Amino acid sequence: MKILTFLNGKGLICGRDPKRIECDRGGILKIGDTEIEVSVGGDSILPVLFHGATVRHSATFTDEHGEVFDLGTVEVKNGRITSPHPFAVEIAELRSRIDVLEKKNSELQAKTEELSHIFDTNSLNFLIG
Repeated sequence: MKILTFLNGKGLICGRDPKRIECDRGGILKIGDTEIEVSVGGDSILPVLFHGATVRHSATFTDEHGEVFDLGTVEVKNGRITSPHPFAVEIAELRSRIDVLEKKNSELQAKTEELSHIFDTNSLNFLIG
């Protein structure tokens, strides 16, 4: 399973291996009252949850910087996390792409403002330098 986190403070747990969990950042996964430590750059072992019961619980992920991501409601079958519907995974992948584009857009806006400031304050300086 993989924890996907987004810029809007939300996230999703999805994947095929219900015995392992990974994320691009370290932190604590909390499902109901159960806390699971997730290390960055590797798979963490997922224990059998809720004594093997089938339940639905809310989940959050708190990264090492204290940022909390709402993972919504997670379905646990026979003590293992199940992947959400493929449509939800597809939407999450689109959200990931949006996050990348938003970051690039912010960087381009900052660069544009920097260049605009250079032109506004001394356009000859730009031509000479």
